[in-house]
Amino acid sequence: MSLPQQLRDESDFDQLPGNIPVTATIADIEEKKGFIDYFRFVIEVKTKGNSKYLIYRRYRQFFTLHQSLELKYSVEAQPGYYTCQLPVLPGKVFMGNKKEIAESRIPELNNYMKRLLCLPTWVLLDDLIRMFFYQTETDSQQVPRALRRLRPPTRKVKTVKPKTDLFSSPRAEAVFDFSGSGRLELNLKAGDVIFLLRRVNVDWLEGTVRD
Repeated sequence: MSLPQQLRDESDFDQLPGNIPVTATIADIEEKKGFIDYFRFVIEVKTKGNSKYLIYRRYRQFFTLHQSLELKYSVEAQPGYYTCQLPVLPGKVFMGNKKEIAESRIPELNNYMKRLLCLPTWVLLDDLIRMFFYQTETDSQQVPRALRRLRPPTRKVKTVKPKTDLFSSPRAEAVFDFSGSGRLELNLKAGDVIFLLRRVNVDWLEGTVRD
C-alpha cells in the first residue's frame, strides 16, 4: 500500500510535514531486567519524508496512548465533530509467560499501529500520536540486538558438491600387491589403477581405486 493510500485524503497527505509517521512495524522484542523484568517492543517507524528510525515501547505505553486518545476522540467520551473510530487495542494480560505474551501481541499491535496511522490527518497531527512515535534521545542511544522481523526471508540451500571425474584425474598403477595398515590406506593388487585425487602432504597422496 502506498503512503497516500494509508491516509484518508491524498490532498491532506500532501500538506503533512515530512516528519509525520506514516508506517510503524514491530521489528523485535527485547527483555529488560531490573527490579521488575519486562519485554519491550522494538518498532521501526517510517515518516512521510522517507526517513526511518527505531523506537522502544512497552505495552503499557500503548495502553496509556489509547486511553488518552479515547478521552479525546471517541464518540462515547466526546460527542461532536472531532471524533473518530479508534482501532481496538489488545487487552491486558495478567498471567502467563511474559515472552510468549509479548510475542503473541506483535500481530495485534502491528495492526493497531497500521489502523492508527490511517486515521484522519488532523488526528495524526495530534501531539499524543506524534510524541508516541517520536524518537527520543534514549531511543536513539539504544543498540538493537537482532531485529528478527526486519530480516528478509531466507531458505536453506542444498550444497551440491561437484562430482569428481575420475578419468580426468592423474593415475598410477600398482606394481606389486600392498596391504593397507589401516582404514585410511588402500589395499592394492599388482596392476590396479589408482586415481589420484589430491596431495595430502609431501609423503602422501589421496586416491581411490575404481571397482
